[in-house]
Amino acid sequence: MAGSIPESDWKYMKGIKDHLLDVLCQQINRKSVAILNENKGSDYERYLKNLKHIQNSDRIISECFDDWRRSSTMQKLMALQYHELLIKEQIEQLSDETQVKLNALKQLQR
Repeated sequence: MAGSIPESDWKYMKGIKDHLLDVLCQQINRKSVAILNENKGSDYERYLKNLKHIQNSDRIISECFDDWRRSSTMQKLMALQYHELLIKEQIEQLSDETQVKLNALKQLQR
Protein backbone atom coordinates (compact mmCIF):
# COMPACT_ATOMS: atom_id res chain seq x y z
CA MET A 1 0.00 0.00 0.00
CA ALA A 2 1.45 3.39 -0.99
CA GLY A 3 2.24 5.52 2.02
CA SER A 4 1.84 2.55 4.31
CA ILE A 5 4.27 1.81 7.11
CA PRO A 6 5.31 -1.48 8.72
CA GLU A 7 2.77 -2.93 11.13
CA SER A 8 5.14 -2.53 14.07
CA ASP A 9 5.39 1.23 13.37
CA TRP A 10 1.62 1.45 13.01
CA LYS A 11 1.10 -0.25 16.38
CA TYR A 12 3.70 1.99 18.03
CA MET A 13 2.14 5.17 16.61
CA LYS A 14 -1.34 4.01 17.61
CA GLY A 15 -0.01 3.52 21.12
CA ILE A 16 1.40 7.05 21.45
CA LYS A 17 -1.27 8.91 19.46
CA ASP A 18 -3.25 10.01 22.52
CA HIS A 19 -0.08 11.18 24.26
CA LEU A 20 0.96 13.23 21.22
CA LEU A 21 -2.50 14.79 21.00
CA ASP A 22 -2.33 15.65 24.70
CA VAL A 23 1.09 17.29 24.24
CA LEU A 24 -0.24 19.39 21.37
CA CYS A 25 -3.34 20.41 23.34
CA GLN A 26 -1.16 21.44 26.30
CA GLN A 27 0.83 23.70 23.98
CA ILE A 28 -2.36 25.15 22.50
CA ASN A 29 -3.91 25.76 25.92
CA ARG A 30 -0.76 27.41 27.28
CA LYS A 31 -0.62 29.78 24.34
CA SER A 32 -4.32 30.62 24.78
CA VAL A 33 -3.73 31.45 28.44
CA ALA A 34 -0.78 33.65 27.48
CA ILE A 35 -2.86 35.46 24.86
CA LEU A 36 -5.73 36.03 27.26
CA ASN A 37 -3.39 37.27 30.01
CA GLU A 38 -1.65 39.83 27.79
CA ASN A 39 -1.88 43.38 29.10
CA LYS A 40 -2.19 44.99 25.70
CA GLY A 41 -5.26 45.59 23.61
CA SER A 42 -8.88 45.31 24.55
CA ASP A 43 -10.64 42.17 25.68
CA TYR A 44 -12.17 41.94 22.23
CA GLU A 45 -8.74 42.17 20.55
CA ARG A 46 -7.43 39.40 22.80
CA TYR A 47 -10.53 37.36 22.01
CA LEU A 48 -9.90 37.76 18.27
CA LYS A 49 -6.22 36.87 18.64
CA ASN A 50 -7.13 33.77 20.65
CA LEU A 51 -9.82 32.82 18.13
CA LYS A 52 -7.25 32.98 15.32
CA HIS A 53 -4.87 30.88 17.42
CA ILE A 54 -7.58 28.26 18.07
CA GLN A 55 -8.56 28.12 14.39
CA ASN A 56 -4.93 27.61 13.37
CA SER A 57 -4.50 25.02 16.13
CA ASP A 58 -7.59 23.16 14.94
CA ARG A 59 -6.03 22.92 11.47
CA ILE A 60 -2.87 21.44 13.00
CA ILE A 61 -4.88 18.92 15.05
CA SER A 62 -6.70 17.91 11.89
CA GLU A 63 -3.47 17.51 9.90
CA CYS A 64 -1.89 15.38 12.61
CA PHE A 65 -4.77 13.35 14.02
CA ASP A 66 -7.92 13.23 11.85
CA ASP A 67 -8.63 10.07 9.82
CA TRP A 68 -5.90 8.04 11.54
CA ARG A 69 -5.43 4.92 9.37
CA ARG A 70 -2.41 2.77 8.64
CA SER A 71 -2.47 3.88 4.99
CA SER A 72 -2.31 7.56 6.00
CA THR A 73 0.11 7.23 8.91
CA MET A 74 3.13 8.34 6.87
CA GLN A 75 1.31 11.62 6.15
CA LYS A 76 0.49 11.94 9.84
CA LEU A 77 4.12 11.25 10.76
CA MET A 78 5.22 13.99 8.35
CA ALA A 79 2.76 16.43 9.91
CA LEU A 80 3.79 15.46 13.44
CA GLN A 81 7.44 15.94 12.50
CA TYR A 82 6.74 19.27 10.75
CA HIS A 83 4.92 20.62 13.81
CA GLU A 84 7.74 19.33 16.05
CA LEU A 85 5.54 16.98 18.05
CA LEU A 86 7.73 13.91 17.61
CA ILE A 87 10.81 13.81 19.77
CA LYS A 88 14.03 12.06 18.76
CA GLU A 89 13.40 9.10 21.07
CA GLN A 90 9.99 8.48 19.49
CA ILE A 91 11.39 8.61 15.96
CA GLU A 92 14.12 6.16 17.00
CA GLN A 93 11.41 3.65 17.98
CA LEU A 94 10.28 3.48 14.34
CA SER A 95 11.74 1.05 11.81
CA ASP A 96 14.82 2.05 9.84
CA GLU A 97 12.63 2.10 6.71
CA THR A 98 10.23 4.65 8.19
CA GLN A 99 13.04 6.72 9.67
CA VAL A 100 14.70 6.95 6.23
CA LYS A 101 11.41 8.10 4.67
CA LEU A 102 10.87 10.67 7.41
CA ASN A 103 14.40 12.00 7.06
CA ALA A 104 14.05 12.30 3.27
CA LEU A 105 10.75 14.14 3.63
CA LYS A 106 12.26 16.43 6.27
CA GLN A 107 14.99 17.36 3.79
CA LEU A 108 12.33 18.23 1.20
CA GLN A 109 10.51 20.48 3.69
CA ARG A 110 13.60 22.66 4.12
